[in-house]
Amino acid sequence: MKRTSKEWKEKRAKFIKGKTCSWCGSSDRLCVHTPGAFSPAEIRSGTYNLAYARFREVYRQKYQKFEYTLTGKHRHKSHPSWHKASTIHKTEPDHTDLEEQFIEQLVEDTGEGNFKTLYHEWLEENGIEELIEEEIKKAEEECASLEHAIVLCKRCHFASLRGMDICPVCRKKYKSSRYETCFDCLPEEKKKDILAKQKEKKSHLEN
Repeated sequence: MKRTSKEWKEKRAKFIKGKTCSWCGSSDRLCVHTPGAFSPAEIRSGTYNLAYARFREVYRQKYQKFEYTLTGKHRHKSHPSWHKASTIHKTEPDHTDLEEQFIEQLVEDTGEGNFKTLYHEWLEENGIEELIEEEIKKAEEECASLEHAIVLCKRCHFASLRGMDICPVCRKKYKSSRYETCFDCLPEEKKKDILAKQKEKKSHLEN
């Protein structure tokens, strides 16, 4: 169902009628919002990205060879940022989880210049495009049914497109969706912990 069709406009108006923004409670400039996890566009992008990432691994294993050279840097539990192995730390270092850094150098690529062709052949041979299109079709049907839709105001809708949602405590400020609340609504102890970790990280980088 096209968003410009009369049928959609009527369905949208009926869905929004009497509602307010699910996030902030506003009744101004409302719209129908399909969460990213159910959005056909997001599903298309996400599944093709996964397929592409998988093929890159296939291509790497099948067509490429690499050499690895140590850089002379490492990192470990007490100093998690890469630093020269000869660095003398101000405090006694904890070498737990010691990891050496190396540079990866491509020395052979038998598929050079044919990546795109090989990728599309791989998609076709494995029937991946058909599977993806089936998932997209299902998502489009669910989207048209408004099964997973919610009502948001334009402000909250645009925030969601930037990977943000509204703080459930103050319901005023937006935050990254990976955080529980905005910084201002965190308990004081939590704020202190975050600031302390930021200071510690800065100190490690300087060392």
